Amino acid sequence: MVYARIKGVEVDDQFEDDEQYTAELSPVIDPASETPISITLINYTADSVTERSDISATACQSFLSGDSFTWIHVQGQPRPSMMLEFGRLFHLHPLALEDVITLGERSKTETYENQILVILGMPTKQGTKIINEQVSLFLGRNFLVSFHKGETDPFRAVRRRLHHPQAPLRHQKLDYLLYVLVDVIIDRSFPIIDEFDDEIEQVEQELFGPEGVETFQTLYTIKRELLVLRLKLRPQREAIRALIRDDNDLLSEHTKLYLRDCYDHVIRLIDIIEIYRDMTSHMLDVHLSMVNQKTFVSNEVQRKATVWAMLFSPLTFITGIYGMNFLNMPETHWANGYIYVISGMVIIGTVLAIVFKKRKWL
Repeated sequence: MVYARIKGVEVDDQFEDDEQYTAELSPVIDPASETPISITLINYTADSVTERSDISATACQSFLSGDSFTWIHVQGQPRPSMMLEFGRLFHLHPLALEDVITLGERSKTETYENQILVILGMPTKQGTKIINEQVSLFLGRNFLVSFHKGETDPFRAVRRRLHHPQAPLRHQKLDYLLYVLVDVIIDRSFPIIDEFDDEIEQVEQELFGPEGVETFQTLYTIKRELLVLRLKLRPQREAIRALIRDDNDLLSEHTKLYLRDCYDHVIRLIDIIEIYRDMTSHMLDVHLSMVNQKTFVSNEVQRKATVWAMLFSPLTFITGIYGMNFLNMPETHWANGYIYVISGMVIIGTVLAIVFKKRKWL
């Protein structure tokens, strides 16, 4: 009997202590994040395909016998009790089940006896934020179970392909279906990259416009979300690499060739993200330089305006004094008083202008 220790509780592979195991798994569920659960089953061979919607985990057992392949997709956040049913039905390892119901699990590949667990993050963009939706894939001898915790099913197109008699999926083993699902998950990142490309191009056009602070905030948001996307894709690269190097006979060499293509797609996505992050960093530097240049020009204008005000302030002082209506001011009785005042003002203004010029204030 093989035992797995889960948070200090020993649970055997047959789940003999169901209540205790459920109690240990329950705290990792976030009640606020629960979404409606739906289970879809597709049982297929090269000649036929059967699909059942809203089926229970227990009802899936009747489809596991025979030479057909069974794909079960669980849409939504599963409860521990449901995971116990799947654990009994498919003999899934308790640690693997805990990884499935744990929110925010890092992308990885785990190999257990007669089964492979692949956990990948499928990024989606909601507004300006990148949201990572976890997808878990169990591959066994004649079954594949997928769990997606998002609101919309990303594998609808794959199910439609299975209904086509000439679809390659109908004539391949389940490891090829695993590749197709992994490929769908990875390719969901390319439309997000295209959105970032459009946003960067738009910001680049606005960079030399009057937007100012709004452009800076947009650039910062793009750079931050690109960093989030890169952090989500890097573990996927390692997970797929581990899947390719796995010696488990559940994966054929033929399928590993296709998985290498998935690995190349992840590398391409990471490279594009790095390029876009460099572009946004350069655009931020250019934007800050332009802001500093505008600030310098504004300061220069204010400095010159201040110097001109200093130049005319003594002249204004003189005109203010002699503009007062006092009869006993002696200068007002001089015959050439007007000439003296004007000449003094010219001399003072000239001297100040020479001094300011030597100090390069003008």
